[in-house]
Amino acid sequence: MIVIAILGIGFLIMIHELGHFLAAKAFGMRAEKFYLGFPPAALKKKIGETEYGIGFIPLGGYVKISGMTREEELPEDVKSRAYAAKPVWQRIIVISAGAAMNLAFAALLFFVFYWQGLPEYRATVNVSAVQADSGAERAGLQPDDRLLAVNSVSSDDPEALRDELRSHPAQAVTLTIERDGNQLLLPATVGLKEGTDEGQLGVVFDSEYIGNHALPIAEAGTLALSDVKSITGEVFIAIKNLFISEKSREELSSPIGIVAFSSKTIELGWGFYLRVLGFISLQLAIFNLLPLLPLDGGHVLFNIIEKIKGSPVRREIFERVSVVGLMLFALLFLTGLMNDVQRLMGPGFEIRP
Repeated sequence: MIVIAILGIGFLIMIHELGHFLAAKAFGMRAEKFYLGFPPAALKKKIGETEYGIGFIPLGGYVKISGMTREEELPEDVKSRAYAAKPVWQRIIVISAGAAMNLAFAALLFFVFYWQGLPEYRATVNVSAVQADSGAERAGLQPDDRLLAVNSVSSDDPEALRDELRSHPAQAVTLTIERDGNQLLLPATVGLKEGTDEGQLGVVFDSEYIGNHALPIAEAGTLALSDVKSITGEVFIAIKNLFISEKSREELSSPIGIVAFSSKTIELGWGFYLRVLGFISLQLAIFNLLPLLPLDGGHVLFNIIEKIKGSPVRREIFERVSVVGLMLFALLFLTGLMNDVQRLMGPGFEIRP
């Protein structure tokens, strides 16, 4: 599961780099290299002017475009095709294309999730948890028991059993359960649901997967676009809260946590995994568009500044701003890593459908 999760996230990074590559090619820029994974190269082949390869480290990929800086020395026949020699609007599109690919891929994954069908679950009479200091605990109910009947009411619908319990607040009842293949009778006293006069036993019932409910293409597409819109807003709010809320910083994850979380979702089914992968792809798109160097958004910002002032920003300013950005990202990474270590040493990453 971990390997699949790592490859999935690596594929998202590769999709991002593919966006830069295709946009650069479309505007006639010279793309020197396009790699799946990172060096050293396991396989490589030069086709035309571009070296295509597969790296030994299967974490995403990278593209090298000639002339990303004006100081780069290039042959005379390449200078006109350098990134820095192209109009600002073309450079902005090339830089933004990576995030655009991640956004489009997220929408596609959300669409597939809805189109292949929403998972449906049915409540069962299997006990998944017993609340502490409840009538169920005092009666001796245990997780994995099956509650077959309350008094004379027998049903495989937990709601029917709940109705019987609600009608007996603070009263004695007889529970019929199945445990390890044997039927047992347990006397129990029903408690009171807080703030009401209804009875409550204090038992949590499990649910079982019964299949997928496939949606029409149009409805799946509408829900996918709605997800992109709503999740984008949530991500921006989460980024803002990182700087003002300690609770948000405690929820931050590093790549280790993201891999651990996504690997857990595979256990719930491929539909859930695709949805989570889409969520990560959308996060990657938004994060990369933040106006901070060395992120794509920072390059877009400096291209806009160049267009406004009519000349490139001095290299030393560019480098200083990049250092500040790298320090900020290192701090966020360390914070997320510390959070992930605490989670892994504690309860772990809990996921429920």
